[in-house]
Amino acid sequence: MLKLLKVPRHASLPSSTSASASTSVVDPSAAAKTASSDRALDLFDYLEIYPGSKTTHFERIHEKSRVEYEEMLFFDDESRNRNVEVLGVVMWLVRDGVSREEIDRGVESWRRMNKKVRNSNGVV
Repeated sequence: MLKLLKVPRHASLPSSTSASASTSVVDPSAAAKTASSDRALDLFDYLEIYPGSKTTHFERIHEKSRVEYEEMLFFDDESRNRNVEVLGVVMWLVRDGVSREEIDRGVESWRRMNKKVRNSNGVV
C-alpha cells in the first residue's frame, strides 16, 4: 500500500526579493500540476512492517533510531496492540479510519501523557 500511495510535494511559490518587485499571482491548480509526489514508503526512515508483536516492532525502531519510547505516538485500529504502552509508547486507537481529527486527538493524548511523565520526573 505504501508503495502505491503518493504524497504530493508542495510546489514552491515565487517570492519577491525587493519592495519594488511586482507581485506574482500563482494559479494553485497550475502549481499542483507542476508539483511532484513521493511514494509514501520513501518518506520513512525506519520500517517495521511484518506480522508479529507491535512491542517487538517498537523495540527495533527504538534500537535503530534511538528515539525514546515516550516520544513515539502509535495509531492503530486494533486495541490488542495497546500493549506497546508498557514500553512508554502512546497508542491512539482509531476505529473508523484516520482523519485529521483523529490525528489531532492522538497528538493531544500524547501531549497529556508526556506532561504526566515530565511532571513525575520533576521536570516541567
